[in-house]
Amino acid sequence: MSDKFVNKDGGFNHGKWIREKSLERPLIKEEYIEGMRDLDDGLRLIGDSWDEWKKGPMTEKGDIKPAQKELVTYVVGWLKKNIK
Repeated sequence: MSDKFVNKDGGFNHGKWIREKSLERPLIKEEYIEGMRDLDDGLRLIGDSWDEWKKGPMTEKGDIKPAQKELVTYVVGWLKKNIK
């Protein structure tokens, strides 16, 4: 994972990542996903869980980047496996 997607506080800048990735691929048309209920809520839950873990007492600064990469890899793997 590139450092350019890490905020000053060490958090993952999801918006910047999405904007850059959208330039690499054809533009996503929301017409396909706009009817999917609770999609943003589910993504927000992942983001909130990440923030909670990152601020936790056991999290060290050196844990953040590898954990970030692991989380993104896990989520992408889950999506590829389950969204067919």
